[in-house]
Amino acid sequence: MHETIKKEKALLVMIEVRNEERWSLDVLVEEFKNLVLSAGIEVRDVVTAKVKEISPSIYIGKGKLEELKLTVTEEGIDVVIFNNNLKASQQRNLEDELGVKTIDRTQLILDIFSRHARTQEGFLQVELAQLEYLLPRLKGKGIMLSNQAAGIGTRGPGEKKLELDRRKIDDRVVRLRQELSEVSRHRDTTRKKREKEKAAICSLVGYTSAGKTTLFNALTESNEKISSTLFTTLDPVSRTFNLHENLKVIITDTVGFLYKLPLNLIEAFKATLEELQYADVLLHVVDAASNDIMRLMGSVDTVLKELKVDTKPLILILNKIDQLNPESLSALMHKYPDAICVSALEKINLDLLKERIYDLIFKDMVEVVVKVPFNLMELVNYIHKSCEVLKTGYDENCTIYFLRANKEKIAYLVKKGLEVKEI
Repeated sequence: MHETIKKEKALLVMIEVRNEERWSLDVLVEEFKNLVLSAGIEVRDVVTAKVKEISPSIYIGKGKLEELKLTVTEEGIDVVIFNNNLKASQQRNLEDELGVKTIDRTQLILDIFSRHARTQEGFLQVELAQLEYLLPRLKGKGIMLSNQAAGIGTRGPGEKKLELDRRKIDDRVVRLRQELSEVSRHRDTTRKKREKEKAAICSLVGYTSAGKTTLFNALTESNEKISSTLFTTLDPVSRTFNLHENLKVIITDTVGFLYKLPLNLIEAFKATLEELQYADVLLHVVDAASNDIMRLMGSVDTVLKELKVDTKPLILILNKIDQLNPESLSALMHKYPDAICVSALEKINLDLLKERIYDLIFKDMVEVVVKVPFNLMELVNYIHKSCEVLKTGYDENCTIYFLRANKEKIAYLVKKGLEVKEI
């Protein structure tokens, strides 16, 4: 076996701006490399630097620029990738100076997103984000636009769309927004059906590669695609799972978050992320094997605040405990006593997680006896989906249910005309 497609050789550039809040350099470099590898690019070298202020024309200083030029020549570099967001003018100037394609963090993430889009909604969201990113870069004749070849930064809308004039791209952006609005309306219809049935909803959130999809599969016995690469999940997926005996709830898997996830990407994926607005409980999944747990949690908390869902009930889930030794696990449990420690892969402590979800969603539960006349049997489906059925009996005119449910669901049954008595 041999490679038939030559991988692009990349030079990675990470610039730290002093006085900015930042993570450990080693952690950021490792994540940067993983991002690039997820895009199918070969990493040839990594250059780091600290600067007091950003150059308005080339982002970096002239000395660092000369160093990059030398590395590009010596290593036969095809693309230079900055782990920073560049202005259109900075990107063009860098390409002119370096003589090779130069892209920034946003364009790298967009390229990875385009690889993982699987549904019509995913494709629409990625194309919208790419066109809005590229629109201000249509001025001038930088290498990125004048020499459209295969490789990173060119995936998605493609050469023909990038050659359209600004007016046509503006029109395309408007159409994409309209199509995404249609998707949102369809999602609203599905939500209203859920609300009518009063089904409880849990949404998984977390840093990318925390193991959300693995946990989703373990709870729902599904086989959604999982991978060690970043951003495997772009489109929200919902399934029901048994929380407690006959009681079912809906769980939704969502796109993973990332350190300094560009705001325009959050905006483009708002149709996806708005699922979080309707969740009864957020399940924050964290990679327990990471050496930087607090910062991973902080990044997710920042996005939750931006989405204005940070006040929702939340369960902290420390995943991948199968990768920890007993001492490390004990220390983690001591540091985060309210967290649930699980291994989604090995299905460890999932029962504990279900109990916590149950307690949080159904903390206002009451036990009642409900009589359902035979002429109202259409409510039986609602009862089985939304309440915990403890026991069932019959008499001449009705079915008798012994239920455990929260007060809102009981009030709904009373509104429908059923005879309800609290035990």
